[in-house]
Amino acid sequence: MPKDIVQVEIKRIPLDIEAAGLGMVELTDLAATVEKYMLQLQEEGEIDTLKQALMAALHFAAQAYLQSQNEGGKRKEEESRVDDLISKLKASLDASHK
Repeated sequence: MPKDIVQVEIKRIPLDIEAAGLGMVELTDLAATVEKYMLQLQEEGEIDTLKQALMAALHFAAQAYLQSQNEGGKRKEEESRVDDLISKLKASLDASHK
């Protein structure tokens, strides 16, 4: 089965990326976001491209981690609400059958 490969460019370096659930537009946009962040790092002081790439990777990994943590907290809150509703419904049904 052929894999969908999208070519993007970050800091004039072409990269062939496997499009795992993302389209060309999304991957191109993400590459532009990474490049923009790397350029911001460069403006803060001259550092080599590898260090910029590692700092950018850590930055975006941290953002993804925090987002998943926030979503996990929301999910737990929703599950707690559902459990409360179930308990109240059970109590109500038990009370009406007595």
